Amino acid sequence: MVAMVSVMANLSARPSPHGSVEIDHRTSLAVCEGIGERLRDQMKPAATLPHHLQELMNRFREVEDAPSIIPDASMARQR
Repeated sequence: MVAMVSVMANLSARPSPHGSVEIDHRTSLAVCEGIGERLRDQMKPAATLPHHLQELMNRFREVEDAPSIIPDASMARQR
């Protein structure tokens, strides 16, 4: 994957007037996916969380998925 990303970046890179290098959207996505793969491989959890911390994480996910109590901006415009 890393070799493919570097080849794609070299083929689609072009200099910008600001002195930086610009890449197209497809290459940008490939670079992000490559970085994500490597991070996932390196950051695998070494051990399970303590029971209490796991319960708190589960609760956090439940609250995070719950509907918001803050009105949506589109609802405010309907009034």
